[in-house]
Amino acid sequence: MGDSDDPDPGLSTVDTREFFFPGEGLSALLIHGLTGTPYEMRFLGERLAGAGVRVCGVKLAGHAAAAEELGATTNNSWYQSVVDGFERLRQFGDPIVVIGQSAGAVLATRLAADQSDGVSGLVLLGPAFFLNFWSSTGLRVLKGLGPIASKIYLHSSGPDIHDAAARRIHPRTPLMPLSAAVNLYQLSAAVRPKLDKVIHPTLIIHGRQDHVCPLKNVDFLMTHLGSAEKRSVILDNSFHIVSVDIDKERVAEEIAGFVTQFRMVPQKMSAMG
Repeated sequence: MGDSDDPDPGLSTVDTREFFFPGEGLSALLIHGLTGTPYEMRFLGERLAGAGVRVCGVKLAGHAAAAEELGATTNNSWYQSVVDGFERLRQFGDPIVVIGQSAGAVLATRLAADQSDGVSGLVLLGPAFFLNFWSSTGLRVLKGLGPIASKIYLHSSGPDIHDAAARRIHPRTPLMPLSAAVNLYQLSAAVRPKLDKVIHPTLIIHGRQDHVCPLKNVDFLMTHLGSAEKRSVILDNSFHIVSVDIDKERVAEEIAGFVTQFRMVPQKMSAMG
């Protein structure tokens, strides 16, 4: 995939571009979170590719760029980025597992509900169907601002990562348009009623010490997802961005083990004597 536009200086120390790794028999679509970049999914993508999985890590519209670009997008713009990545993988004809982090998990769930048979499995990392109390309360009040919200910017407190070394190098977006947070709030509200349509095998991984999205998300999903096969993993030491945090090795192992059930094994023709 091509490079993204030059990001803010805070994003320049690591590779924040979209990525694509070849594989066979199974494809994985990786979706980062709000104000995040494909970097937060790259470690997981490399691990899956090492196991032979074809991997596409998308960049959501408006991300890995100036805050004004994010402010010019909506959750429908983000979703179109997801659909584009999905269509790229669908051309290979292999089963597709969709893996999303935070807001990316909400977008992944929407894709599973919309595409149904096109998605084989679902992995939700720190899903953002509900935010912490103060964020949710504020957004309920502010969502009525309409277009004005795109002109208001919030200061970021930095990535919610327990591992200090990972936190230091993680790409940061110093400012976030209020409209982006409102769009996530609206997206989550729109997808929650569709959860009963999500019948795909699902793995949910969440940090016990997540300061952005409470564990309420896990209980809600385990209750309302339509899937007969669903499992949750709670990480005692991780914060919100579990794909790069202190338990990232376990996260990769759990996901690699989960997705093997979907791999299509080529049938080899026996030699005719």
